[in-house]
Amino acid sequence: AETMLEVASEFSIHRTVTMCPADDIEPLRERFGDQLAFNAMVNKKTLDESDDLAYQTLDRFLELGVKVIKLWSAPRGRERGLFVDAPWRIEAVKRARSAGVRLVMVHVADPDAWFRTVYTDSTKFGTKPDQYVGLERMMNLFPDMTWIGAHMAGDAEHPDHLQALLEKYPQFYIDTSATKWVVREVSPRAEAHHHLLTHFPDRFLFGSDLVTRHQLVREHYVSRYWCQRTLWESTWTGLSPIADADYTPPEGGPSTPILQGVGLSDEVLDMVYFRNAQRL
Repeated sequence: AETMLEVASEFSIHRTVTMCPADDIEPLRERFGDQLAFNAMVNKKTLDESDDLAYQTLDRFLELGVKVIKLWSAPRGRERGLFVDAPWRIEAVKRARSAGVRLVMVHVADPDAWFRTVYTDSTKFGTKPDQYVGLERMMNLFPDMTWIGAHMAGDAEHPDHLQALLEKYPQFYIDTSATKWVVREVSPRAEAHHHLLTHFPDRFLFGSDLVTRHQLVREHYVSRYWCQRTLWESTWTGLSPIADADYTPPEGGPSTPILQGVGLSDEVLDMVYFRNAQRL
């Protein structure tokens, strides 16, 4: 968290939303005050873990006043029963809603590249379109909740699909986090994403998806903010500084993807960077 706040201070970010174990919240609040807000993961560690344990973890977060919950539902979590619309998660959202929570973040799907390499067994992981069936069911079950699709809603590769979700569900928002993935897949579709964010400027939220580890150097964090800002604020074209194992370079081509700036207006940037989050 300290490293996150150093970067946030440099870029004039006044509040960082982060995920951490419930027991870490009070000491972090004591040290950093309202510079940090918290996102409660509603999760299970194993398939056999009881529903009650998940509810107990949720209750602990709610006691600490957390106002955002997260349903991590990547395809690799299916072996643990981490479907976004699993019965125990429906119950968890009901309990959170009863406690006053109105914001639900969802990690749904994963990069297209992973469906070509990691998730080749569709009987085990489902297809990429399969991932969104449960998300849409949840948004229909809880239309009074605000739903945030993390990591460009898991589908930066298909801005037409993102547009369809935004049009169908007025309570659906998208964040820009997962910088490496977003740079790789937004850049070749910069024009389409410019159109998307310009037509739905009030439905996007800035995020970086920075994971803090003691061994990581400062440049690791700064590179993510640099890429995000360059991607959205400029029309610059050049090589991404981030090593990307999911990128397949062309023969004789560069070892990292091309970053192609989307070039959003200042008005749209103000909404994406902080006004939409303030409103929510």
